[in-house]
Amino acid sequence: MKFKQFIWRIWQQMSLLQIVVLAFLSWWASVITLRTIGLWLVSVTSDSIVLTGTTTRFIDLFGYGRYDRLLNSPWLITVKYLGILAVAFIFFNFFYWLFKQNLLRKQLRQINIAILQDQPMEQESLIPEIIQLEESVEKMREHQAKLIEQEQEAQQAKNDLITNVSHDLRTPLTSILGYLSYIHEDRYRDEVELRHYTELVYGKAQRLHKLIDDLFDYTRLESTEFHIKEDMLDMVELLRQLVSEYERSAVEKEVRIVEMYAVDNLKVKGDGMQIMRLFENLFSNALRYGASGKKIDISAKKEAGMAIIEVSNYGTEIPASDLPQLFERFYKVDKNRTTVGTGLGLAIAKSIVERHGGHVFATSRKGKTTFTVKLPISER
Repeated sequence: MKFKQFIWRIWQQMSLLQIVVLAFLSWWASVITLRTIGLWLVSVTSDSIVLTGTTTRFIDLFGYGRYDRLLNSPWLITVKYLGILAVAFIFFNFFYWLFKQNLLRKQLRQINIAILQDQPMEQESLIPEIIQLEESVEKMREHQAKLIEQEQEAQQAKNDLITNVSHDLRTPLTSILGYLSYIHEDRYRDEVELRHYTELVYGKAQRLHKLIDDLFDYTRLESTEFHIKEDMLDMVELLRQLVSEYERSAVEKEVRIVEMYAVDNLKVKGDGMQIMRLFENLFSNALRYGASGKKIDISAKKEAGMAIIEVSNYGTEIPASDLPQLFERFYKVDKNRTTVGTGLGLAIAKSIVERHGGHVFATSRKGKTTFTVKLPISER
């Protein structure tokens, strides 16, 4: 098998003329080498006291005819040519090694020029070792390009994060400073107006506190050092608990919550606090933007080894162009950023789902907006 690979490698790397010339040189080198060895042996025999006259004594003992037949016997001729062939093969390997080393240096220079000029190499004429080297260099080049691209994306994401955080922090902070300046300079008319300003400052401070909390939670979830717990959770029970908690807020907004569970229990392994936070964000989002529809649907089912939970609200549809960016941090459908919220709720929800090996997406059509969460079911 190795001999066939060797022949195939030679056939790929050398032309027919080069092979013929190399074989011819190897054959003559072997003949000359063996002839030289033969002459040396004759010289040694002639100079040796013990071996001198061996041929003469053999002829005297067996006769010249037998000596001549022995020298011209087929097996002795076969052995002679096999010896020449074996030595020729050794020389061929040596010459091929020299040829390969020269070819290796030449192709290394070509690769070096290609790297300096940032150009791809043609692999058809390359020897296997150079092909492997060129493939490794190409992989390193692609990996380096990906790293540079990832670094640029990370830098852009950091710049976007700083810009958005600065905007969302500055807006409530400016309002707080403005109202506090009125209070500090006694520019209010009476205690009622003072209380009004105080309540406004308190509300802005709460929004600022919520933004900082959300930002901290998001960065913590995105960190590789953050490890989620692996508790056994019953999603139906968890959803029912959340519905009871949000029932009062729904009644105040005259919104009806409809629960539809296709199974009695739906076991999922995950971090209870994070899963709770996930659906709190989706529930709050549904109440905030779907109050006009007067109805929120909560459903849960099991399908293909996944727990599928849907939270739907009715009202104004989300434009199709906004759906892909809906889970990006600080993204708001309201481009003027006048809506209440930090713009991090859905980004946090996505991070939580992905850390649990799941998937979340949104659809919006015919006046119904649905957020679908898929989480792996635990069979234990």
